[in-house]
Amino acid sequence: MTNNLASANNTDESGQDKKLYDLTMVRAVSGGDEGFIKKMIHLFIETVPPSLHDLKEASSEKQWEKVGKVAHKLKSTIDSMGIESLKEDIRNVEANGKHQQDIEAIPPLIQKIDTIVINCIQQLKTDFSL
Repeated sequence: MTNNLASANNTDESGQDKKLYDLTMVRAVSGGDEGFIKKMIHLFIETVPPSLHDLKEASSEKQWEKVGKVAHKLKSTIDSMGIESLKEDIRNVEANGKHQQDIEAIPPLIQKIDTIVINCIQQLKTDFSL
């Protein structure tokens, strides 16, 4: 039976079923309150896509200072949701935007962040029946 459980948790060897988030921090703050955890997930799902839209728009308009500010805002959310694969990327976007350096690296990083966040939201919706 453990084989079935293991395959259910990792059905795709390419890593498609690997969790993109880790709610350890949210759970620690929640004090075991599942309602609070779901509220935080809803907040993430509602607030992050508009911020990503702002980030992409600022980048396409070469508003690098705004890119840095929006990335700064997203950084704490990404950290609290435990999206480890984006921690370095969002910091690079923030720093590069604020200092207007390495700006050619910003658009591909934003695309990566957008893709991973969209996939993370889908996982959360599935995992928490939202």
